[in-house]
Amino acid sequence: AMAARSALRRLARAVVARRGPGVRLSSTGARNEPLSAELEAKAKDRFDELAESHRAIPVDQEIRRKRLIYRSKQRGWLEVDLLLGTFATEHVASFTTREMDEYEAILNCETIDIFNFVTAKDPVPPSLDTPMMARLQQFSRESPLGVGLRAYADAKTKSNLT
Repeated sequence: AMAARSALRRLARAVVARRGPGVRLSSTGARNEPLSAELEAKAKDRFDELAESHRAIPVDQEIRRKRLIYRSKQRGWLEVDLLLGTFATEHVASFTTREMDEYEAILNCETIDIFNFVTAKDPVPPSLDTPMMARLQQFSRESPLGVGLRAYADAKTKSNLT
């Protein structure tokens, strides 16, 4: 998983860091030659290969549930950590395989996108417009996290995030 993420980050940096026609800046700000289409294709192919090999690793359902809970609590944005972490702790244990697939697809998105989709600030893309997204949105509306500062502070304390 780490290798796949590293490959994706390198690919994303290469694509996003392009500045102007034919010029790319490195993470240190130095001018570099642009990546050729061939190199970009190789990087994408390697990422796809790593991602596929990661998916092929046999994982039992209990380990998968633990990973989903961990990924829900470790997003890097406190509000989303609390929202997804609380939801996952309460519900992941009872998910079917299909529900875990739907939830994992949501977790594979960027944190800001998840927040915007769950809170209905942005429209949900068709690929994520699933019963699981509807459950998350309902949880977001009805959760104590969304009803006041006191509930938010209590959730932070309970989750040791103060």
